[in-house]
Amino acid sequence: MTTSDIRARAAEIDGELAELARKTNWTAADQARMDALAAEVADLERRAELRARAANPSNVELPVPISRDRDRTPQGDARRTIDQAARDGFLADAAAQAATALVETGSPRDRAIASRWAVVTGSPEYRGAFSKLMTGERGHLTWTPAEADAFRAVEEFRAMSLTDAAGGYMVPLTLDPAIMLTGAGSINPLRQIARVVQTTSDTWQGVSSAGVTAEWLAEGAEAADATPTLAGPSIPVYKGSAFVPFSFEIGADAVNFNAEVARLLVDGADQLMATAYTTGTGSGQPTGIITALAGGASVITGGGTEALAVGDPLLLQNALPPRWQAGARWAANVAIINAIGAFETTNGALRFPEVATGQLLRKPLHELSGMDGSINATVTANNYVLLYGDFTNFVIADRIGTTVELIPNLMGANRRPTGQRGLFMWFRSGSDSVNDDAFRLLNVPTTA
Repeated sequence: MTTSDIRARAAEIDGELAELARKTNWTAADQARMDALAAEVADLERRAELRARAANPSNVELPVPISRDRDRTPQGDARRTIDQAARDGFLADAAAQAATALVETGSPRDRAIASRWAVVTGSPEYRGAFSKLMTGERGHLTWTPAEADAFRAVEEFRAMSLTDAAGGYMVPLTLDPAIMLTGAGSINPLRQIARVVQTTSDTWQGVSSAGVTAEWLAEGAEAADATPTLAGPSIPVYKGSAFVPFSFEIGADAVNFNAEVARLLVDGADQLMATAYTTGTGSGQPTGIITALAGGASVITGGGTEALAVGDPLLLQNALPPRWQAGARWAANVAIINAIGAFETTNGALRFPEVATGQLLRKPLHELSGMDGSINATVTANNYVLLYGDFTNFVIADRIGTTVELIPNLMGANRRPTGQRGLFMWFRSGSDSVNDDAFRLLNVPTTA
């Protein structure tokens, strides 16, 4: 294969990759074709490099005969967009990793939609167009041609791929709570310790199992049937909303607007989700971890009489199966954490001194304010005060594509302008336990 043959074939591959990149409804066959083209590109590059070395015995550094930047797939474009946003300081490392994982995992359809979403909403031009929109109803009149094209690309994507997300404006990738909330700055500890996934549909579909049983076999012995029982948990996402006011001054400052609005969007969504992920009912809102476990086999009754007992943490930890101990963590209301930290031994020493450093019985301890923080012996109630388990078995599913409506002028109590605009934001998220056996929940029941 001559150098001219290599260049000709490389040009053909470029054309086919460009055609694939324009598709929004990828199939498994498209993914297979992309993989085959990527393998052929690698082979062409190897051949071109060998030819260049053969023609250059003095080892003078030569330009690469064919371009190595041939990741022209939707995923490749998305990765470059995300990397650029991270380099420009618009995405924290954790948020960039979450966005990258979204475009690299899931079905071909999910990867294609997520990749296109990242490209069109993550471009600097769309960030600029969105910021100018927020200056008022005429913000679009100040768009550059590139910003106008970026806005049209987002609207076209939404019409084709997110048909149930009508109305309002899609927020840029760098402002979307579904991505930004995965950062370490979240005030919601469950987002830091649970398994957080993003989805492009109305329901996240997963696979879970209690595990496979291994065995030792003698030579020639028949293996036992260790077929695991697989479950297909599905987690619906529910619509949440928040109203985010901001001043005219913030809206007029395109440089600071993205950073300020990102902070407001994240805070508004995080406050709502923190409660739902803990005690949400699962009806019109996510199923909270306490709701999922309460009343089930994972509940352990405390050893005290209508009060938290010093032996309860050990009782809970000992009840968790060994399979889940390695990654287990604790969660409790700060009042319960303080109560455990104040327990003393018979000689007056602290029973759990490590609580002061965020540990309990050698495992990380997290404050979860939505859990019960007091035990009232004058009422009849279940008090779920301490949770222990492997939180990768609690899944939080976020649907990408947060949307906002701009309210150009906010009025005060006397119906006069306050010098503020407002963003009415709506997003979708869900949560649930996918394996209750990975948790143990302490209940201290009381009777009036």
